[in-house]
Amino acid sequence: MLLSVFAVRLLVERPAAEDRPAARWLAGLCLAVAAGSGFLWLWAAAAGMSGSALKDALNLQLFTIVIEQTPPGHVWVVRCAIGVLLGVTLCFARRRWTWWIAALLAAAFTGSIAWLGHAGASEGARRSLMLTPDVAHLLAVSAWPAGLLPFALLLMRQMKAGALKDAYVAARRFSAMSLGAVGVIVASGMVNAYFLVGSFHALAATDYGRLLIVKLSLFATAAALGAWNLLVHEPHLETSPEALGAMARKVWIEVALGTLIVLVVAIMGTLPPGSSPVAG
Repeated sequence: MLLSVFAVRLLVERPAAEDRPAARWLAGLCLAVAAGSGFLWLWAAAAGMSGSALKDALNLQLFTIVIEQTPPGHVWVVRCAIGVLLGVTLCFARRRWTWWIAALLAAAFTGSIAWLGHAGASEGARRSLMLTPDVAHLLAVSAWPAGLLPFALLLMRQMKAGALKDAYVAARRFSAMSLGAVGVIVASGMVNAYFLVGSFHALAATDYGRLLIVKLSLFATAAALGAWNLLVHEPHLETSPEALGAMARKVWIEVALGTLIVLVVAIMGTLPPGSSPVAG
């Protein structure tokens, strides 16, 4: 979500004003949520690695051990540093070039999640082969479906202002960005599935594989709604407020589907991959 705010702000919105306080506030909120969830991750990691209950793991010594002595802890520190730099940059993001700097920091913050997942836990050449598509997957998802929420908010603002031409241009730009993102998601997802699922049997026989099927179903439904907007509503946006309203409603449905996808992926991240001997 954090990176999606910058993607829509810089690549979709028109006119691209020098300052957009609402976008800064949304990005700041996303960064605050990331900081809070990052602390919860550190707390859970300390509990898991020490075998302690959560209430007993709220301990500075355990946190220090995780941060200093484990690879995920090192990644956590790097992400904290990037987050602090991003927060400072957001405070001074007034001109377009400062937004681009913030966007690059947000991309680094988002892509670094790959080192905390299944790819980061792999070893040797397999680790390198898995990290590249995983980073690409994370960055593409930040454009679509994560970009649907800031795009929906943009459409609501333009609908309220009666800015049909701006909405038409924004929709065309968002469609182009989404099509590119979907292509990267599909390609990188196939590579990830090869490494993490391993076979069609594991796709149906393991919890990880079954959740992947659920995720793909939600993804396909959201993509179909996006295609409907592109083919049916977008051509009429310049002249029809009704088309803009219909598109906005379907975008909010896509936002709901995207949220479900994130929840499914969160559960998948806690499970052994389908290719693992202990999966299922």
